[in-house]
Amino acid sequence: MSLDPTTRPPTAPAGTWRLEPDGSTVEFTGRHFFLLPVHGSLPVRSGRVEIAPDGRLVRLDAAVAAAGFETGNPGRDTAVRGPRFLDAEHHPELRLTGETLADDLSLTARLEVKGRATPVTFTVDELTEQGERVVVRATARVDRHSCGVGGMRGLVGAELLVRVRAVFAREG
Repeated sequence: MSLDPTTRPPTAPAGTWRLEPDGSTVEFTGRHFFLLPVHGSLPVRSGRVEIAPDGRLVRLDAAVAAAGFETGNPGRDTAVRGPRFLDAEHHPELRLTGETLADDLSLTARLEVKGRATPVTFTVDELTEQGERVVVRATARVDRHSCGVGGMRGLVGAELLVRVRAVFAREG
């Protein structure tokens, strides 16, 4: 179901949920020369979320693979995986740790990139329950500079639009 801003959004389904990497995606759009859009993705590795019966976030932890950064431009991808940007050799994962889940299902979390944790807020655009599975689509704006990814400041814009499709399966 799509979330309609004029109606009360659904509550997050209680329980412990395991993120399914194969059905989940993390995509982003940034700006090269501050004008030209650059689209890319990062592969989802793992994740778990626990929601209390009252809808409160108990725990959220998810990881994506820094070495899987891909935009379709091999030279750019190699550079971004390198030490000036993600430093995938020394920091193989980007981690997201949840802090709070608001009534409107916006998620406040900490995004850890290269060992530096930065606050980020995701807006849930869609939440679909499919039996023992839940599909969540969410978006966030992330300032790469505040995450410690400062390479090529004069050529690459600071803000990234991050889009997540997360598929969760209920645990036992």
